[in-house]
Amino acid sequence: MIDTVQEKFEDLRDRLPGTGDAPDGENAGISQTESVIAYATAAGAAFLTRQVLMAGWRRTLDREPPKNPASHEVDWKDALMWGALSGALVGVARIASRRMSTDVYRSVKS
Repeated sequence: MIDTVQEKFEDLRDRLPGTGDAPDGENAGISQTESVIAYATAAGAAFLTRQVLMAGWRRTLDREPPKNPASHEVDWKDALMWGALSGALVGVARIASRRMSTDVYRSVKS
């Protein structure tokens, strides 16, 4: 059963534009060292962004941000606002930090 589901998923993925180009699902031309540095940088940026977002939430709304937005004890408005803000800002920080760390790595390596 699992093999069938996986085969269907891979077949569907291969039919989507631009998804069958990467060998073995990895980015071509990125070394393991570069990948590890980019991952560590992205993790740090995500952590810092989340801390800044939490401090901004406290200062702006004068209350703690939701620890678990899925909890029934959290107001819908707060849950959706926290999810949208944290998801968008942490996502942007991760992408930007990975791109910048890759640029710096390649410039130092050259």
